[in-house]
Amino acid sequence: LNLKPLDCEIEAPSSGGQIEAPSSGGQDDKYDNEKWGLLSLAYMHGSVFPQAFLVALPSTALAMIVHWLVHEKDIRIVETDDITAGVIGGYTGILGFILSTRASKAYSRWWEGGTLLQQLRGEWFNAYSSLLAFTSVEPEKEEEVHKFQQILVRLMSLLYCTALQQVSTHPHVPMEAFELIDIAGMDQEQLSYLDEVNDKVEVVLQWLQRLLVQNIANGALPIAPPIMSRVFQEYSRGIVNLNNARKIADFPIPFPMVQMHTLFLCIHWVLIPITCGSTMSNMYWAVLLTFTVISSFWCVHFFSFELDMPFGSSANHLPLLEMQTDMNRSLLTLLQRKAQFPPAFRCPHDPKIVPPKKTGILKRKPSRLGENSKRKA
Repeated sequence: LNLKPLDCEIEAPSSGGQIEAPSSGGQDDKYDNEKWGLLSLAYMHGSVFPQAFLVALPSTALAMIVHWLVHEKDIRIVETDDITAGVIGGYTGILGFILSTRASKAYSRWWEGGTLLQQLRGEWFNAYSSLLAFTSVEPEKEEEVHKFQQILVRLMSLLYCTALQQVSTHPHVPMEAFELIDIAGMDQEQLSYLDEVNDKVEVVLQWLQRLLVQNIANGALPIAPPIMSRVFQEYSRGIVNLNNARKIADFPIPFPMVQMHTLFLCIHWVLIPITCGSTMSNMYWAVLLTFTVISSFWCVHFFSFELDMPFGSSANHLPLLEMQTDMNRSLLTLLQRKAQFPPAFRCPHDPKIVPPKKTGILKRKPSRLGENSKRKA
């Protein structure tokens, strides 16, 4: 399946012989928002400033050349009347509105993509949790329950993995980079079939649903059908969320809109240095304004490009590889016996409220998606 196998344990897998997972999006995009956010200016990884500054430099040089020709060689290039300034100002205002609108749409696509993937994870993980809780506790069913749990955790990992693969913009996120709970015990013929089909996630979902039906029949899941239907509904809602996420991955911003924005920016890239160099007597002021205006507009442009397709491998994309790793850890944690049964309890007295600091167990821990990802200033 071109996937990185993960041993069925909580510890991170060794990479012996496997392709190393590249850093996926979102891994280093967390920044220190203290100090009024000023420290974010020092971060270059994931920043659009270098690209925008690189584009603005030739335009700034053009402003210097135009200023020298107009004020030193007395060569008139453009009219310096109020009408010219008004037309260029209006053009700049319209371009700014167009770019801000597109940036807003790009951010909406990025946020919607992350929201849909988290909803998908919540639906499927809740279904998995319910299935573990529904399993029989009868001693004679222990073997069937154990086998069911083992194949369930592997199919759940495979299901979420194929879902993330389906939305990822291959080859930016290579398929072999995703972790997977070990599937060595599964039938190789069926796994080979899965490797050949187009929509793998739909096949794995069908396997899961058939697995549930079989274990309802053999008594490993002794739950009434109306209650069990909730699990099927959660799986179905998850696949709907996945298809909504695929909409973002499969349908980019329309090409005519991208082409139009790029053309308008190129025209603006030429007009601003000519106007500033011709109308301003101070060359340094003309250079500073040209660099500021051009770099600002191109920053918004590159920001939109970064977020248009949120399922890639850029620092500003969604952390698909980390999401798969986090899902695997959650699946394996819930498979442990201590997680499946509530703690034994004796009630020595009437219940009372205990402050959190005295319990010692309600300490907040950072999200696993954010571990080791916060930048150092």
